[in-house]
Parts: sequence; C-alpha cells; structure tokens
Amino acid sequence: MENNQLLIAKIEDKIRISKTQNKITNTEFLNENQIAFTKKELVKLKENRYFFFGGYDEFARKILIIYPEKIEKEEVIKNINNIVTAIKIELPNEIHGELEHRNYLGTIMSFGLTRERIGDIIVYEDKAYIILLKENAEYIKNELKQEKRFKKAKIEIIDINQIEAKTIEFKDLKISVNSLRLDNVISEILKTSRKVAQEQIEQEKIFINYETVTKNTKILRQNDVLVIRGSGKYIIEKVLGENKKRKRSNTNKKIYNVERKLCLPEKSYRKYIFLTLNQKSGNMW
Repeated sequence: MENNQLLIAKIEDKIRISKTQNKITNTEFLNENQIAFTKKELVKLKENRYFFFGGYDEFARKILIIYPEKIEKEEVIKNINNIVTAIKIELPNEIHGELEHRNYLGTIMSFGLTRERIGDIIVYEDKAYIILLKENAEYIKNELKQEKRFKKAKIEIIDINQIEAKTIEFKDLKISVNSLRLDNVISEILKTSRKVAQEQIEQEKIFINYETVTKNTKILRQNDVLVIRGSGKYIIEKVLGENKKRKRSNTNKKIYNVERKLCLPEKSYRKYIFLTLNQKSGNMW
C-alpha cells in the first residue's frame, strides 16, 4: 500500500510538470502489476495524454510517458530514442550459451543501479539486448566493458528499433481440476497441496490481471490473466467442452500457458498453459 501511494505521488508530480512546463515527462520502468495499478489511477485523474513504452508491446517492463497539449503522441514516438534506448552485447564464440538473464541483470545491478532503471533483457545464445533509460546508457556501456566476462564482447548502444525481439513460442500442458477456485487451480499448476497454494496467495505471490489477490476463494473467469510469481503467467481462454463423466457443458475450461523467453529470467519463460478444468457440480460463472 505504501509503495502504491509513493507511485501515485510520483505520477501526479510527472503530470504536474508536464502540464506546467509543457514538456514530456516519464517514470522509471514499471512492472506489470504497477502498470495495471497506474492505468486505474490515470483514469481517476482523468489523464489521457500518456502511453506506456518498453520497446515492444510484448515486453513486460515499461515506462509511463506523459506529454503536454502542444505535443502529439506521434511526435513523442518518433523521438522515443531520446528517452529509451538499448545496449547490444555480442559475445565471443568461446562463451556462447553460457550467460543467462540473471547473469546480465546481476552484473548491471552491481553497478549501483536500481531495477527500475532497466527494462526487459532479451537473451540469445550469442548476444543480449538490454532495454534502459537513455540517461543511463553510456554509464552502463562503459561499466560493462570493464567486466572480465565481457572483455572480448562487442558492446554498443543502439536504437530501440534495432532490437531483435524473440518469437513467442507455445507449450501445451493439460491438467484436470474440480473447480476454478483460485487455490484449486494454483495447486494443480504447481502440483502441490491446497494448503501450499493458499500460503502462496496469503504471501501475495498471486496476481489476477496483474493485481494482487488475497482471497483463495476467488473464481477465475474467462480471459483472466493469472500470474504465479516464480512459476509463470496463465490465461483462461474458453470453454473446452463437456467432461465425459458430467452432463454440464460449461464445466470444462481451457487455460493457455505460452512459453516466452523474455520474463522469468532463470527458467524457460512460460507465459501460458493449457488446463482442462472439470467441475463436480453447479455453474462456474
């Protein structure tokens, strides 16, 4: 709650500066939970001259950009590299495939920067792209060149449109559950007990549509985005059909879990999964 209040204060300050000084302002990088929260606050503030940017729509971390009446959004986007840029690291052959997301992020964090200064990090076997605020780009580039592991690497600052974004890959996994209660679905996804699932919820590690959920009885609905911190991101898509043992056609649901290589840095990046959900009785919705 305290962090949210601080975020609101920062946003209001950015809006005030944009309006009074007729200039473009921006926040640091926000995570998906903060972005969802910020969108609601901007509606309350009746603010509409803004957009979120992180390089590509699929990227998880984005900055909020606010622009004044005299400047159009198209002009801001045209000059976006004055705000956000990227560092490209090309690795020498001898260390291809050795570095993961956590290696790049850990190195950058050791330079004394906070996580909010860095956007997504896209990792390939032979290279990586680091999205960041332009004001930090030169400093990070120079510090990276001093690192032993990057001594032979080619490191350069590039425009956002030069990033080689990864193609989203899909992975299917089918499981069966008795209801779409949050704790029930989580226990099946994590292959653990309902008690452990409830503990995950109590510890605020579960998000629905990027908002923290604290009630284990919450019923998941079609198109909901379920995020389990440390596990992945899951989307409930549509009704699958009828379970052979049940007569109700609305008892089976399908959840996608897409494999994506941009988030969950230390694991294969799962975004969606397929689940078959079988309700014992009653109407889920």
